[in-house]
Amino acid sequence: MRASIRILICVGILIPGLPARAAADWQIAPFLGITFHGETTLLDNESAVGKADWSVGAAVTMLGAGPIGVEGLALYTPGFFQQDNPPPDRPDVVSSRAFALMGNVVLATPRKWTEYGLRPYVSGGLGLLNASSKDEFNLLPVKTNLLGYNVGGGAVGFLTDRAGLRFDLRYFSNLRPSTSEEQIALGRVQLSYWNASVGVVFRY
Repeated sequence: MRASIRILICVGILIPGLPARAAADWQIAPFLGITFHGETTLLDNESAVGKADWSVGAAVTMLGAGPIGVEGLALYTPGFFQQDNPPPDRPDVVSSRAFALMGNVVLATPRKWTEYGLRPYVSGGLGLLNASSKDEFNLLPVKTNLLGYNVGGGAVGFLTDRAGLRFDLRYFSNLRPSTSEEQIALGRVQLSYWNASVGVVFRY
């Protein structure tokens, strides 16, 4: 919670410093994606973290004609600790998820370079990483909140004046290993994964 408050304060400081024209463009982009190549030291009963999972999310971005903007990004991956054919000698995981909530700085090509064609960008920032799982007997539940970061990039292209597509590839990880004694982990608590996504984007 404290980490989220710090991020909101940082975003609040950045926004007034952006050029006036940049504040004119708000983009809302719900998306579907695939979370893959996960790694963790948390208890993974079904050895499932490394597999690919469908995910959903959304990004809200403020980006105008200039190269600098800010965004809020949320990503939800159900079944993060589950797989279709779990090992028979371990308790089945009945529910699990990974969730990320990030505040980012965006660096994009100036609008005049691409007009309203495909506009590449990179972005990164800090936020909350959450992971949880529950087995059928609720013997060894996992529930952790970590200070995390994300870095990535992609491109946005508009098909009309108000709507288009967003393509994004992004890496998520906790900022530093945690030594929390409340979690069952092999050493320090670590969590990371990649996400590739495609979504629609609406400009206001």
